[in-house]
This record gives sequence, structure tokens and C-alpha cells, in this order.
Amino acid sequence: MKEICKILGRRDEDALVATIVSQRGSSPRGAGANMLITQAGRVCGSIGGGPVEYAAIRQGLTLLREGRSLRKSYRLRRNDEEDLGMICGGDVDLLFQYIPRESPVRDLLRKGLDYIESTNQSLWLFIDLTNPRRWEIQLYGPGFPLTPGPVTPEEAASLAKPKTALLQGPNRCIYSEPINTPGRVLIFGAGHVAQALEPVLSGLGFRCAVFDNRPEFLNPQKFSRSAKLELIDYDHIDVPVSPEDYVIVMTHNSDFQVLRRLIARDWAYLGCIGSKTKIATIKERLLQEGAKEAVLNKMNAPIGIKIRSETPAEIAISIAGELILRRAERREIL
Repeated sequence: MKEICKILGRRDEDALVATIVSQRGSSPRGAGANMLITQAGRVCGSIGGGPVEYAAIRQGLTLLREGRSLRKSYRLRRNDEEDLGMICGGDVDLLFQYIPRESPVRDLLRKGLDYIESTNQSLWLFIDLTNPRRWEIQLYGPGFPLTPGPVTPEEAASLAKPKTALLQGPNRCIYSEPINTPGRVLIFGAGHVAQALEPVLSGLGFRCAVFDNRPEFLNPQKFSRSAKLELIDYDHIDVPVSPEDYVIVMTHNSDFQVLRRLIARDWAYLGCIGSKTKIATIKERLLQEGAKEAVLNKMNAPIGIKIRSETPAEIAISIAGELILRRAERREIL
């Protein structure tokens, strides 16, 4: 959704956003999947591909020509009333939001994006679905006052969850979606694995910062444009770490120095690359320096899902898989 908001802010043309606001049973994508449609067709995002996405694009192009919004359900079952030739067996409820080129919605989204870029704080999007033809949006965040609309401040606080939510009553229906949640991936070490890992994580929606004490390794051409690159001294790490951050340690011969300064911080995830022998040695040294065993046991080391990876690209995939799992687990419990 963040990328869709960016495109809407740049493009001077009518557009339509298709969003899965609820899902029942099995479907390719769940609530919160978004897709941006213009007269050129699908521009960004996906609601699952296949027949349901093809049908949604056709519907979206029709709505663009007519200049209207719509809420519509699709049954993903064979030989049903709306037969899409799919065997998932579930239903998806789609909201098609028509956004004219001069809609005030675009200005509101620009303000929300500016807030995200400047604060890296949470931001939620609320959509009033009570009358889909006259839908209304509101934005809300810790430092972003709730914009005018039907959602009250008390309701906004209850809807501000890490996952999408639907507030339904006798005469109203409100959809909530997080556009941004805090938390970065802090990668210490800018070697070959980091160069393979950061672009993968950025493509998965993680915000990444890469640190190294070797300036020649902090080459912007080796990383994605969104990555923050910083030269640091491993013996004097003053990088702030929050409880929402994912910390990855993969330096050149300095993993112990970094871990001894970060192990006691409050992080969401801490992982270190290396063999079992190397990790055991580092843990023993950390224990001798006063680190708590319970904290060491929370560290993911050796890092990554066990897929027998060897090359930097394969190791990057194994680490990315582990972070995807940790992020999903945190969303379930928060």
C-alpha cells in the first residue's frame, strides 16, 4: 500500500485501488492485498494473480471509465454463481476505490507518506465502507492526529493493529490497514552476503540499514536505493536499537565486538552468521562477560532457515525466510 500511495502522489491521472477487505476460506491472498489500476491496466501490487486478478482488472477498468467505486465479492469455487475456474474454495471481498486525478485523497496520502519518511512511525489507513460509492478515508498515527471522518479517536486506537481489521456494526463498516509499522533491519557487515541480502529484504517490505567499518564495502551500487549505508567503529557502536528492530551480525572478524555491545539491547530479532563452532565460542565469551544465558538462547545463531545454503545468494534467502517468519509471528501476538 505504501508503494501505491507513492505512485498515486506522482501520477496525474485517474486511478483505482482494488483492496481485499476480507477473505474467507482459502484464497491466493488475504485481507490487505492491494492493486493499483490505471487505464494502462495493473500498475502495482497484486491480489493473488490468476483468474480472480484478471476479473478484478477487467472490473476496475470498467469502473475507471464510469468514474465510480464498488464493493464486490468473488467466489473462488468451480461451478458456482461467479465461476472463476479456481479451486481455492474461499471468497474474497474486494473494494474498488475510484480516485480521480484531482481527488483530495492524494494530498492526504502525500502528507501520510511525508510523516512516514520523517518519523518512521506507525500509520494506519481507515476506510468507511458503509456506502462504497461514497467511501471516505482517514489516517492515524502516534504523531499523526486522526483526520476528520466517521472513526472516533477511541475506535482508531482499537483498530490500530499490526494486521488488517474490519469493524462491522448494524449501520456501518470500517476497514483498517497498517500502511507503515516501525522497525528496521540493522545489518552489521557489508560483505557479499549482506549485498545479496539487503535487496531481497527491501523487496519484502523491510527497511534496511547497513553498517561497516570498511568504507570501500559501503558502495551504493551494491545495495538498493532505499538502503541506509553508514560507516561506523565496531568498538563504539552508537546506533539506536528499538524493540521493533531486526539485528543481523555478519562482519569480517568483528562479530564478537558487535554482539557484546548489542546483546543486552531490546530488539525484536538478533541473528549472527557463522558455523556452530564459531557461534559456540562467541556465546562462551559473551557469557564470561556477563551476558545472560536466556538472552543468548533467544539469538538466532547460526542464522537462517536450514536449507543447506552455501552461496551468498542462498544464505540470503535462508535469512530472509527466517525474518519473514519472525515478522509474521510478531503480527500474530501484537
